[in-house]
Amino acid sequence: MNYILIIMAFTSFLFSAVNYNIDLINIIHVEEENSSSNYGVSDVWGYTDEMGIEYAIVGYRYGTYIYDVTSDSQNPQLIADIPGPSGSDMYYHRDYKTNANFLYIVNEMTGEDMGMQVIDLSPLPNGEPIKLDTYTGVAQSHNLWIDEDSEYAFIENGYPQNIKTVDISNPGNPIQVGTFSGNDGIDCHDIYTRDDVAYVSEGWSNQFSIYDISDISDPISLASISVIGYAHNAWLNTAGTHLVTTEETDLMSIKIWDVQDLGNINLMSDYLGENNLAHNVHILDDQLIISHYTTGVKIVDIFDPGNPVEVAAYDTYPANDDTGYNGCWGAYPFTQNGMLYASDMQNGLFILDYSPKYASWRIGYLYDENGHALLNVELKSILNEKSFFTDTIGQFNIGFPNGEYEFEIIQDSILLDIITISFTTHESVNESIYLGLDDIILGDVNGDSLINVLDIVNTVNFILSYLEPDFQASIAADVNGDGVINVLDIIVIVNMIIEA
Repeated sequence: MNYILIIMAFTSFLFSAVNYNIDLINIIHVEEENSSSNYGVSDVWGYTDEMGIEYAIVGYRYGTYIYDVTSDSQNPQLIADIPGPSGSDMYYHRDYKTNANFLYIVNEMTGEDMGMQVIDLSPLPNGEPIKLDTYTGVAQSHNLWIDEDSEYAFIENGYPQNIKTVDISNPGNPIQVGTFSGNDGIDCHDIYTRDDVAYVSEGWSNQFSIYDISDISDPISLASISVIGYAHNAWLNTAGTHLVTTEETDLMSIKIWDVQDLGNINLMSDYLGENNLAHNVHILDDQLIISHYTTGVKIVDIFDPGNPVEVAAYDTYPANDDTGYNGCWGAYPFTQNGMLYASDMQNGLFILDYSPKYASWRIGYLYDENGHALLNVELKSILNEKSFFTDTIGQFNIGFPNGEYEFEIIQDSILLDIITISFTTHESVNESIYLGLDDIILGDVNGDSLINVLDIVNTVNFILSYLEPDFQASIAADVNGDGVINVLDIIVIVNMIIEA
């Protein structure tokens, strides 16, 4: 069954990429190894040895580099250089996966040692990696995926054997055990598996297809999701309830699909960075780790799949945020120490530090000091320069990382105020914001800077309609913030006096 994409209107406002909530540890420059067209650095992956030392694995023009990035984080050490094919491809596509102590490499180039290279990493850290015989059941391949539970490698190939399934339980002797043939997996660009289900990104067929692979020799089609762009890659969220897809096509967003019922797949939300062109997405703890070409690395929290929130970013390609195939190729988050590796085609390998930030939401109305709703006003974050706007009735809806952040309030290009807004992890808080009322003390109804029995008397008079509160008094008297002045507010004021 096919599911036609409904194009969603973007509600975000795009600005130049800004670094925030991700720290740079080091950059390993490899420009001298790039081609004359300034390409050469390709994908990135990682490995952790038995001593807990972390290694970054990155493609360059002539092969694969492996760096020890934790023994001396300020001076990463190149510990292996694995030559590979390097002809007939200006982008020098290489793809990596690890399983147990073995690294598997596929290349899209021609030249010596074509096939799937197999590297034994178990001698680390005291010995050098050992290269085993290259598996030649494939020649050139753009991508591979390894299902760690079954120890099958799924290798992108070409029609009519679109994907070759290889048993790697004996890394020294991989054996083909199945294929996705004919129309199954046709135009495959990428494959991801979990729990005997394969999610295949079928490139120019413009669809993501889902297959039952419980019988590895006979994949069975379960569903497909039709898109407009190039079906590039897909990854499941932690719970396995939502599939996140990328299309590597200008203006085509990253999409989050509810796949709990394969007979009724629904598009929940989408996301796109400033350059309007995303590359790959991985998911760690319900956070999208996105290599987003010229805008670099983007991290988006999908705790609420219907309301994704960008929580961190690092621009590996600061030259511009133009659309085009430059900048960040890969972003690897699956380390054990919070490091994140990003490969940039022009600028090399970035070693980054990311302490997770989480989505949160603030909803409410923005008022001036006289209680008038501020319509179509900009709330611009000082943290990352992203802007949010009140609507035609003054309501705002802001998704942001957890914490306290300053926002500029701008109307008709005039700065009205700078305010601090608090965001609570994975919570949506409905609370309005009033400008110029920072000096109001909740419970101080008569404005004498004291909370005492006179404030109770005034509140009673408001409730009985003996007095009409002005705007500031009405804010101070509504102590519990429910929008109504009543006996519940009196109880809160009494408790404040007792506790003082």
